[in-house]
Amino acid sequence: MNQEEYLPSFSHPLDAIVLAGMHRDSTRRIKGQNKAFLILDGRPLLRHVVDALLGAQSIGDIFVVGPVGEVSKALQSVPAEVHLVQQEGNMLANCWAGARASEERQATDAKEDPLMRPYLLISSDLPLISSISVDDYVARCAAEDQASDEPYGLMVGVADEAGLTPFYPDGEKPGIIRPLVELDFARIRLANIYVVRPRQLAHEEFLQTGFSHRKAVDWRNVVTLVFRVLSQKGGWHAAWLGLRLQVTLLAARHGGRLYRWLRRGNTREKIEASTSTIIGGRLRFVTTPFGGLSLDVDDEEDFQVLNTRYHDWMAIHEAVRSEYPVTHTADESRT
Repeated sequence: MNQEEYLPSFSHPLDAIVLAGMHRDSTRRIKGQNKAFLILDGRPLLRHVVDALLGAQSIGDIFVVGPVGEVSKALQSVPAEVHLVQQEGNMLANCWAGARASEERQATDAKEDPLMRPYLLISSDLPLISSISVDDYVARCAAEDQASDEPYGLMVGVADEAGLTPFYPDGEKPGIIRPLVELDFARIRLANIYVVRPRQLAHEEFLQTGFSHRKAVDWRNVVTLVFRVLSQKGGWHAAWLGLRLQVTLLAARHGGRLYRWLRRGNTREKIEASTSTIIGGRLRFVTTPFGGLSLDVDDEEDFQVLNTRYHDWMAIHEAVRSEYPVTHTADESRT
């Protein structure tokens, strides 16, 4: 893409919902505190995310959902387009708190159907985020929407193997390696960025279960998620696909015909259609070339590695930026 080309965009800049809530499970904290407030390169992780969103041309107002007292200390002197929203509970409840706060501010705007309104949804522990990676992702989602017969309810950011390998260990320098899902078109991992139309998703309870147990490291998470899937419409088919993905992951260690056969059957169409049925709305995977959007802070070891490699890895994002330049029309710019 050359600098004179314009990327697709939504009709208006997207309001962003940043999830910075304190999880009730103390084992999910790092150094005894909410991950959003860990200091990296002189700024809280939450501030890294908010600063990137403020610099993104594709983003409108920003709604940070969390413990307001602590959030306000972490976000001193931010512009007026950043709004603090008191956390209400789990991830889904906090997402809706942010959406309602946005809707209240937009109540007099009749230019957009609130049922079809998209938001950017993002976690607060992404130190490798940048304005350019946000704009690039939003543009890719807009392109998917425009190419579809009807808008998507949930566009899920994923990073592929090519985007993740620069963050692997390099000689004596530490890195982060996470399990990849083996699909026919790529080996992928969820990034922590989404474009969502929350009022187009019917099965909210399953969404909460899926997010709560999406980390497949603990077998108990897998079992809980499987039982929850089976209770949904289309659940048995989705469970079968989930099992197939797990078997493919095991077979990948040895390669061979079984592995190649399994992976060929793990098509984008099958996975997206099955997941769409489960969540009660149309889903699309959207690949970001900015692999750092997949590197959140899962534990203290992740935090130490990210702290050590921060400047090296932000330079990787700058290199990706030169390969995928994002430009915008004048009416998309923040006023």
